[in-house]
Amino acid sequence: MRSVSWRSDSGRICTFEGGGPFERPGPWYFRSLTSDLSATAETAKAPRQDGVTTFHTALDAPTLNLTGSMLVYGSRRESARAAYDRQRTWLAQTFAPNRWGTLTYYREDGAVQIRCRPLATPTISAPVGTFSTIDISFTADSPYWESAEESVAAVGVIGKVWRFPWAPVSAPMGTFSPYAAIENPTDVDIYPTVEVFTTGQYVTVSKLDTGEQVTIQHPIAPGQKLTIDMADVTAWLWEQDEAGDYQRGEDVSHWMSLDSTPWALTPGENRLAVKNEVPEDTPVAYIRWRVPSLGI
Repeated sequence: MRSVSWRSDSGRICTFEGGGPFERPGPWYFRSLTSDLSATAETAKAPRQDGVTTFHTALDAPTLNLTGSMLVYGSRRESARAAYDRQRTWLAQTFAPNRWGTLTYYREDGAVQIRCRPLATPTISAPVGTFSTIDISFTADSPYWESAEESVAAVGVIGKVWRFPWAPVSAPMGTFSPYAAIENPTDVDIYPTVEVFTTGQYVTVSKLDTGEQVTIQHPIAPGQKLTIDMADVTAWLWEQDEAGDYQRGEDVSHWMSLDSTPWALTPGENRLAVKNEVPEDTPVAYIRWRVPSLGI
């Protein structure tokens, strides 16, 4: 059953559930979600030319339209009308036009998401009792939706093959590989994020197909990890806190060598490698990406 969830950057969450009041607790119910996308192009016409020549075609910002409804019930402490008014006010604040957030669309073939913001506060119909229809329009900077589930490829880890069945040997037998092969099923480039963990050496993350590579010229201490965003060529250092969670620290983009070239996962298979000056000290790295798509 399809549903839509909105999480604003301020932390507000609103979920429009599939089904109706007799199937879901509500108070918000999902009806439909549409995405309109157009393109801008330049055209030229030569004398006695049939038609025109089109060039420099670019996708515009999409417009998203969410349609739903709300049905609010009262309680012993609050009348149904008072609860309706409170939820209506909360909805307007949650979808304020100046608040960015993530809209996630849960479908039968997998969830997709997009970074967007409301164009205006929700249009809420006049109530029939405590029932109203809701219409919300959004706009986004990117024309692409992306998979809500993040894909992850591990590089620089031991792949277990089998384990000695007798004591005292308990270590797994396997192979160490600093390489990874990632398939891009789309027809557009995907810029991943690379996480590199503790290493006392310089580390290079490279794409073997093209020879492009990014080199970090600084060791990463225990309890730290480095993230490299290939989209905007930035690097951030994360510190592990007392609870074991990583908190983002300083921008260390200056740790990248001057000859570093960002790379993307191009359509088809991509062969990647992580290496440093001491092969046996190759760090564990994780390559993270989401699959983009046009429309829903």
